[in-house]
Amino acid sequence: MVNETINKNNRFSTGLQNILALTCAAAVANLFYDQVLLSDIVKHFSIQASEAGLLLSVIQIGYTLGLLFVVPLGDRFNRRILILGSMLLSAVWLVLMTWVSSFQLLLVIGFLLGFSTVSAQLIVPFVASNALLEQRGKLIGHLLTGIFMGVLVGRVFGGWIGQLFGWHAVHWTAAFILICIASYLFWRLPEDQAPKQASYKEIIGSLLPLIKKEPILRETLVLGSAAFAAFNVFWVPLALLLNGEPYHFGSGMTGTFGFVGIAGALAAGFTGKLSNRPNVRGWNITALLVMVLSFVFFGFGWRSLPLLILVTFFLDVGSRMNMSLNQGRLYQLDPGKHSRLNALFMVGYYLGGSIGSWVGSQAYHIVGAVGMVISGSAFLLLAICYEFIKKQKNLMNQSRRFVE
Repeated sequence: MVNETINKNNRFSTGLQNILALTCAAAVANLFYDQVLLSDIVKHFSIQASEAGLLLSVIQIGYTLGLLFVVPLGDRFNRRILILGSMLLSAVWLVLMTWVSSFQLLLVIGFLLGFSTVSAQLIVPFVASNALLEQRGKLIGHLLTGIFMGVLVGRVFGGWIGQLFGWHAVHWTAAFILICIASYLFWRLPEDQAPKQASYKEIIGSLLPLIKKEPILRETLVLGSAAFAAFNVFWVPLALLLNGEPYHFGSGMTGTFGFVGIAGALAAGFTGKLSNRPNVRGWNITALLVMVLSFVFFGFGWRSLPLLILVTFFLDVGSRMNMSLNQGRLYQLDPGKHSRLNALFMVGYYLGGSIGSWVGSQAYHIVGAVGMVISGSAFLLLAICYEFIKKQKNLMNQSRRFVE
């Protein structure tokens, strides 16, 4: 028994943890490179700017379907094989996107890229299911730092490499990085020793009943989707805000603004271990309140660059805390369900982000920065109200049991 514990403890060395966090960042960044490359893609295929936005939509649709149908495969098959296969397929689609001659083919391959770019969401349950219980929170927090940074690095890296060398170079470099990391992990990634389910059909059929059965999953879905919606309410219109009065920043400088978000994500890296604490709900409310206050200060000082930088920093701290706490709580549940729990959470998370992207764009178009403040704060306050109502309901139920 002691030897088993020692072996399990040594499966994820510090070096391997860092490589896996890097892998998560590289995988997630695939979903965001083209956000800052759309103008180049418009010129390359001679299409309307309104058409180019469809590429981002099909990538996100593919990713959502990958979360629903590929990630749950980890509860049935060896996650190690799925992780490596996902990375190699993503590299293939990234390169093929630069070879196609029509925008319609680009959309098809973009969908396949999104569908296969799920290695980060396979790595997290892989580590959680194969690590010691007391280490899960810390290890998951480390991986989620990589995931969160991937969102931001994708914009920074895509913006500068695209501006200097063109959008093809971004895709080729990203594919090369994925192949290099996959080659390393082929030799270093340990075998998946988590218990497996007997039927993939039963796994897919259990997704919706799992939402009904697991109250923690329902709670994290509400809190996570609201936080990511608010996050995108801020980040999606931010490029427009920085391009206009009073800043007039170019695309390169706008992309560099993502470094502030990276600093915020790193500053919140300590929160993974908080998911093991009994007051984890209180910490999650704190994270949402940090985001609300960030929007309030943004409303008063968006014309001040130093204040805008501080707002970006603390908004990313709150968002990063929220994500770490939510997923840390999920991985305290049955290891045999980790892939499905993660898939359901991430589907809800990205659906919330998609809604936030649309609401933020519309709000900024109609009333400017004030619209961003109102819509972002509304998402967060609704989540806080949900948590408050749920707490009051639990207290009332406990009182009834005490009386009985």
